[in-house]
Amino acid sequence: MTQLQSRTAYLPEPDRRAPFQSEFIPVMIKAVKQLRALLGKRLHGVYISGDIVWRRAVVKETVLSLTVVCQQALTLDQSNALNTLLWRLKTSHSKVISDCHIDIVTVSHVSDLSQVFHWGFFFKHRAICLYGQDLSLSFGLFEASWEVAKAMNPDVSEKLARAKQNVTAATTWNIQLNVAQSIADTLIRAAFGLVMHKESRWSESLEECADAFIKHYPAQKTAIERLFILLERKPVKKRAVMTLLNDFGDWLIKEYARIDFKIG
Repeated sequence: MTQLQSRTAYLPEPDRRAPFQSEFIPVMIKAVKQLRALLGKRLHGVYISGDIVWRRAVVKETVLSLTVVCQQALTLDQSNALNTLLWRLKTSHSKVISDCHIDIVTVSHVSDLSQVFHWGFFFKHRAICLYGQDLSLSFGLFEASWEVAKAMNPDVSEKLARAKQNVTAATTWNIQLNVAQSIADTLIRAAFGLVMHKESRWSESLEECADAFIKHYPAQKTAIERLFILLERKPVKKRAVMTLLNDFGDWLIKEYARIDFKIG
């Protein structure tokens, strides 16, 4: 992993000086160019996150994860055009990336003090600015705290509820596998959030997240193993998926509430 050395208890920053893996540079350049053309003066900055940031991306397996900061919310036409841009990036660079994902956020939202543990941590420790004013310079370093863990997993209960509804309503294997894979990723990362402050580190690796969580919650090892089965898109009966989401998912939400009540 390419990163700067952490200072004291602070989390490491991604290395903003080292070159990216050459295979992924063309698609990032194209993405920035097309976003600038589409959004014009409304565009404040473009950030890359995920495996590309840590220079451990794998060709054909890595998702191009972009965060776009805008001066104002997008118009309907711009939102529609953005969907087209996503599709074109994914299809034209399918030999390099597995998918393309873009989050849109406004300057006013990321500047809100109530969002500092989410966006401040994100810009400082999880992303690299590709274009625009680098917001990471506006924040100091963060420690692996419970506040950061909560901020990075703010809507787990909503995602879990939505996943349950979508799994129940799924009429094809592909739909069910997509939903199951997505919520498995969410729950494994959220599980790590429970122990992040104890581990004094952050990890983007699902395997590392799982290992750290199981170290503190060994009784949940089987549930984590089953989540990895969903993550690998292996066909699992709908009833079994729902049982896992109801048992482990609901336990996870309650455990967040219990720790939050204890720590505050």
